[in-house]
Amino acid sequence: MSSELFDNYENEYAGLVATVKQRLETTLPELVGDERRTALRTTERELEEATELAGQMEMELLTLQGPTRSRAAPRVRQYKSDVERLKRELKQVSQGLGSYENNRRALLGAPRDLGMEESSADSDQRTRLLTGNERLLRGSQRLQDSHRVAMETEAVGASILNDLRSQREQIVHTRDTLMQADSHVDRSQRTLRTMARRLMTNKMITTAIIIIAVAFVILILYIKLTR
Repeated sequence: MSSELFDNYENEYAGLVATVKQRLETTLPELVGDERRTALRTTERELEEATELAGQMEMELLTLQGPTRSRAAPRVRQYKSDVERLKRELKQVSQGLGSYENNRRALLGAPRDLGMEESSADSDQRTRLLTGNERLLRGSQRLQDSHRVAMETEAVGASILNDLRSQREQIVHTRDTLMQADSHVDRSQRTLRTMARRLMTNKMITTAIIIIAVAFVILILYIKLTR
């Protein structure tokens, strides 16, 4: 469950970072003017989203098991470090003006007409709306995933509580059975001791009867012999 959610965050992070790297290395150096500013804003938003994803992965580490967490923790630290590095690169790129040819074309080329400016503004607005919509969709998906994980965790917790309750009932039943068995053993021991005392008493009575009988026999023989 949590491992699957962590993997989703990791895949989404990898896609964002790959897009940002490609834009920083190849696209932004070739852009000027409004297109460059739009690309810079888009890249900045994507880096913020990558930062949020790294934070989500860091939170998900707490729900992972020992070996899985040990393998994932160094990657999360590297992801956070990579985002900070990309932010510094974006800052450096935003302070530049683009490539020499594009700067020269922007300074010396023919001025853009009103229709082109309006088209660029519309494109910029459309880009912002699409980017915002994509972020909302991704955020909604993450919330749904988190809710699903929470529900599954709650179900697992309820199952564990039921198991513990059943085990407690079994332990209580076993304890009662042992107490009853102990009571039966005590009664059996008392009965055995009573039987042993009675046996000893009967043995002593039998021995006394035999001694008295032998004494009578001896006495009778003595009387007959002495007459």
